Amino acid sequence: MILMVRVSRVWIYVLSAAALLVPAGGIAYLGAVSYRDDRGAVRALQERQQQAALAVADRLTRSIDDALDDVERATALGKPTTVDAALAHHWFWIDADQNLRVPRAVPTSLELASRAEKECEGARLEVCMREDLTREERGARLHAAQRAETNGKHAEARGLYWKLVDFDDTGAAALIGLARVHAVLDDAAKASQALSDLERRFWDRSIDGVPVRVIVATLRAEAAGADALLGLADDLLGDKYAIDAIIRLGVLTRIRELVDGDLAGDLARHRAELDEHITGLRREARAAAALADELNEIVRVAAPAWRGRTSSREPLRTLIYRRRADGGVIGISVDAPMLEEAAGHDRAVEIAARARTMILPAGGTPGPHLRSIVQVPLGTALPHLALAIVNPMSDPDPLDEVIAVRSRRHVMYTSALALLLGLGLLATIRGAVRARELAQLKSDFVSTVSHELKTPLTSIRMFAEMLEQGVARGDPQKQARYQSVIVQESQRLGLLIANLLDYAQIERGTRRYTPSRQAIGQLAQHAVATFEILRDPERTGRNPVEVDVSDSAMHADVDVDRDVVVQAVLNLVTNAVKYGGGESAKPIVVLAGADATAAWISVRDQGPGIPASEQARIFKEFYRTPDAYRSNVEGTGLGLALVKRHIEALGGTVEVESEVGRGSTFTIKLPRVQEPAA
Repeated sequence: MILMVRVSRVWIYVLSAAALLVPAGGIAYLGAVSYRDDRGAVRALQERQQQAALAVADRLTRSIDDALDDVERATALGKPTTVDAALAHHWFWIDADQNLRVPRAVPTSLELASRAEKECEGARLEVCMREDLTREERGARLHAAQRAETNGKHAEARGLYWKLVDFDDTGAAALIGLARVHAVLDDAAKASQALSDLERRFWDRSIDGVPVRVIVATLRAEAAGADALLGLADDLLGDKYAIDAIIRLGVLTRIRELVDGDLAGDLARHRAELDEHITGLRREARAAAALADELNEIVRVAAPAWRGRTSSREPLRTLIYRRRADGGVIGISVDAPMLEEAAGHDRAVEIAARARTMILPAGGTPGPHLRSIVQVPLGTALPHLALAIVNPMSDPDPLDEVIAVRSRRHVMYTSALALLLGLGLLATIRGAVRARELAQLKSDFVSTVSHELKTPLTSIRMFAEMLEQGVARGDPQKQARYQSVIVQESQRLGLLIANLLDYAQIERGTRRYTPSRQAIGQLAQHAVATFEILRDPERTGRNPVEVDVSDSAMHADVDVDRDVVVQAVLNLVTNAVKYGGGESAKPIVVLAGADATAAWISVRDQGPGIPASEQARIFKEFYRTPDAYRSNVEGTGLGLALVKRHIEALGGTVEVESEVGRGSTFTIKLPRVQEPAA
């Protein structure tokens, strides 16, 4: 028995240690694996982000190549033309002579050098000065004539104009003035003659940037009427006159002022078309001005492979250029939004739902409202720029999302292992409590068994010595009583030893049963008869034992080991007499009954009863209720445990019904042997 207890305690220690070490090792292993997996997941995500960013950068590089190829095709024609690539909307071309061909500045017509200036070339200084003074006088007279015309003094103006017609420097303006004055004075012939002289003498000149031929055409159209004016407008829009766009716009504006309101719509359409053209020219002029300071540096560093640099005048602009085979340079002028559009956002969305591409200065940040997910440089060709994939700060960080998903999984695993660890701690505590209980039970068992064995042995020895000494010599009744005590104590000792042996065999699994067909009623009667034979009224009390066997029980057979069932009933009756009898001689009732499927034997007492909290524990080995200890009734705590083990081994059950103060009923229920149908 002691060996079995030791083995049980060893297993408790082993299981308790395993309950602690296995979850603890699992948590440590999970922590190490989780750390490794987290690093691997983060590294894999960063690698995917890096690859996506590099793919976007590669797409941008191809877009720049395509744009420069389009510019190359345009320059191959030898004159400015439209470039299809959106990235090359603002392109430039520096020819082999280092002249900026595209974009063009706003063209201005060059007036012919005045004859006086030509005459001064190589002349003495005093001659040029005297001629300049004369020119100034004629200029003053011309202004006087124009003022007189403006003030309505047409006759005075006509006289002043006639005096200036023959001079080369004032002749053109004077003829124009004469034509206007004759028209006002309704002298159409003289007005036409003045225009003819103007066209004949000064056809290749310009006045205030307006070619003479255009002025002549305008004055003649004014004289002819609205249809002639509209025809002149169509000629101007059709570029019949090679004049500056701004001069063309001024002439059209003048025509619009002269025609009637009904024709203003057509002229507005013409003017809108011209305005758009003028806007483009002005934009080209600004671009040309921005490139003026860059030409020397671009020509100096340009190479067959394109490269980019920041515009010195516009820091937000990037100039990308390469050298042509003929020594010229082509390039494009772009900003960050243009590059972002060319790079596209489709690959960025693969990283996050609302991610987009952004072009930043090298080492720059996207701003407080955006998160930089990944950033890659644009290589040696664009060292001042970097490509970043960003998403709003209000959206989750993809890296945090991966970590959060894995963290939730790790928390779940760790929680499960922590729960196991808690269960292991609980098992350890329970094992320690159980070990303590086993130690106490062992101590109590040794003490109880020693007392139980010692008591009958003492009685046997005492009465045997009395017989040996002849105390009862000559008294047959006393001798018979001494012998009866010796026999009863020997039988009680034998039952105690049998119980111990039975329990040992059950624990080792070596207990064997010999079933046979028995009537449940006869088993009950035999058990009570055996109890009466072995009963010692001084030890087991004075309570009578009554047997009540129903008619069905007398004919109900069970297939059991007869001795085992009798021993079980005998234990129940003994307990009922010891614990449930009390001082009053209340009867102990043994009932035998049966139904169609089962047969049972119940032992009912009228003792103090068993609390509900103790009813499941009384069937444990070596356990005795606190009330049993307080009653000073001897016992080992094995009786009910053996009853339960034996009956369950035979296929039956043991039940208890008890109420404190009203007694207890223990019932052994066994399956009934079913008779085959007739």
